[in-house]
Amino acid sequence: MQTWLTFPRCFSDQPEWVLGDIQLSKEEGRHLTRVRRVGVGSSVTVLNGMGAIATGVIKEIDRDRVTVGLEKIKILTPVQPEILLVIAGLKQSAWDDVLRHAVELGVNQLLRVQTEHSVAEVHADKERKKRQRWREIMIEAVKQSGNAWLPELTLCSSVQEALEQIPETTIQLLAGMEGEPTPVDKVLSQDFPSSIAIWIGPEGDFSSDEREIIKQKGAKLISLGHRVLRAETAALSLLSYLRLRA
Repeated sequence: MQTWLTFPRCFSDQPEWVLGDIQLSKEEGRHLTRVRRVGVGSSVTVLNGMGAIATGVIKEIDRDRVTVGLEKIKILTPVQPEILLVIAGLKQSAWDDVLRHAVELGVNQLLRVQTEHSVAEVHADKERKKRQRWREIMIEAVKQSGNAWLPELTLCSSVQEALEQIPETTIQLLAGMEGEPTPVDKVLSQDFPSSIAIWIGPEGDFSSDEREIIKQKGAKLISLGHRVLRAETAALSLLSYLRLRA
């Protein structure tokens, strides 16, 4: 698998591939030819964000159209455990970092939650544009990391709505410092569950009412150490731990 990622990587969201020629999008073609400066005959790796990874050769470059001949295709299964990141809306730069980290570390699903203390909202008239930008960031992270899976991103208007998206069998972890949180390694000291949801609050943390609702649904309060971490740092720390530990 590692050798497949040594070639320049590009993205094509075609759901099904067969050996033969595919056309890259105008944006992907431009990136390969103008940024990565690859030419006809160059080997590339193609990912579709749905578990497929392929190697092929650039066969034709015609203005903004690039044709790749696929030679080998692998269909991968999602990495276990399945991770659901539930995180409050953050300011733009912090949110962009969360998206990149989530993809690079193999998050399966991402819920962006509007909370009482959220500092960033997604207004209806700007949602489509924001979603497109966020998708572009995640696709870049797919290409950078070689992750074969593009996470599903869902916008939730409240903690309650987010809870309704989480399967009952999923183990939920709530990062926080109030009360007596348990170190995460002790909470997960036994065999890893097949599905984990992690809750990360905004800069001002979840409100007391929101925390209570989350805990009532079975979430276990965990500690990430004695330092007060930014939301994006907390997410990165916990995601890294889960992927390295599993």
